[in-house]
Amino acid sequence: MLAAIVERPHEFVIKDIPRPDAGPKQVIIKTLACSICNATDNHILEGIFDGYHDRYPQIMGHEVCGEVVELGAEVTDLKLGDRIALYTPYGAFAEYVPVDVDPGYYAVVPDNLSDEEASICEMFDGAYTSTIACAELTPGERVLVVGAGPLGLTAASCAAAHGAVVCSVDFCQNRLDMALELGARHVYNRSQYSAEEIIGQVRRDVGEIDLACMCIALDRSEELDAFLIPVELLRQDGRMTSVNVEVQLKYHNHRMNPFHLNRKNVKYRHNLERAGTVEDFRRGFRMVSEGRVPLGKMITHRVTLDQLPWALDLCHNHLDECIKVIVYPRLSEGFRPTE
Repeated sequence: MLAAIVERPHEFVIKDIPRPDAGPKQVIIKTLACSICNATDNHILEGIFDGYHDRYPQIMGHEVCGEVVELGAEVTDLKLGDRIALYTPYGAFAEYVPVDVDPGYYAVVPDNLSDEEASICEMFDGAYTSTIACAELTPGERVLVVGAGPLGLTAASCAAAHGAVVCSVDFCQNRLDMALELGARHVYNRSQYSAEEIIGQVRRDVGEIDLACMCIALDRSEELDAFLIPVELLRQDGRMTSVNVEVQLKYHNHRMNPFHLNRKNVKYRHNLERAGTVEDFRRGFRMVSEGRVPLGKMITHRVTLDQLPWALDLCHNHLDECIKVIVYPRLSEGFRPTE
């Protein structure tokens, strides 16, 4: 089968490799569509990821929708032909992907969802399961989302779907425009205004913030003040959470004065009121199928495996030109993979 492999940091190849076989508690899916994780996939290629994707060589990608084509001997909850979507640690940019059905962190795709939409729903893993669902929002709460990349946009849309008044901050106007389409009430362009000016605007628009969500991997501001905005805007006893993109600590550049958190008695945790669950993940798919969270609007580009170097650069260095890129596990005409 074809697979896009990072042999070592900065070394990317397309190879023909053996198709995997299903273990007793696994299924094999035929990849229908997968998508680029703008931050993580580039961090893997650069060699700065920390944790479960810091090994080499590895098949790239982890956001995937596929059709079950092989069942392990002990699998009873899925059947051949089912469409499922999930995060995979085994690599998504390949024609076939093994899936561990125990503990079952996948979702059966609703019939009215396209393969492309289902593949990007993997973002519910971080942006909803670990950020919005576990915050247990109540309607009318005021939420500030810092970062309007795909994860931040997903978090903003999910918060809006739960009845929150959502404000989004980012550097790229195309992403802020998308935040408005996905349910945000107010948006603020950090490339046009200082942190202090944005703080003043948010206070005039909605007042103090109940929940702040940090949906950024690294701080792109010259002042490194990404945390200043939410901490200053949070109410007394407010809550703050973040999507943890696992970059090696030496590459983190965030600055935050903990005394600001102490002064307001802010609760800052990855999982706020409770841990996220598989049911939260699957609820996200239902919200998309019901039209409450229109994630498909984020798709801006579609590429094949051999076009990945260009697409990864686009997602990393040209944020004002793209949001979400779909990858199909095939080659453009005339491209020959490495044997």
